[in-house]
Amino acid sequence: MDIQQVKRMIGITTDKHDAYLSEVVPILIEYASDFCKNNFELGTLPAGVKIFVAKATEYNMTPSGLSGRSMGDVSYSYNTEFPQHIMKNLYPYRKAYR
Repeated sequence: MDIQQVKRMIGITTDKHDAYLSEVVPILIEYASDFCKNNFELGTLPAGVKIFVAKATEYNMTPSGLSGRSMGDVSYSYNTEFPQHIMKNLYPYRKAYR
């Protein structure tokens, strides 16, 4: 899966984010491989994994949402996990532990 395919899937038409995409796409493929306990070949990724990589890339390109805040002693917390609607694309490819 190359960055041009990811750009087409999420609707990016400029080259502005190419450096970011070239770094994050292999990382997300590795994340999917680890999560599914499955070695995916780069040229033969299943459709659900491709959708996950595109949606996760798009999600990471938006500012992280603030999930909590305290006013007294300043305390912030951020949501750093992928939402369920993105992760569900990987479930059919996940292998069970033995």
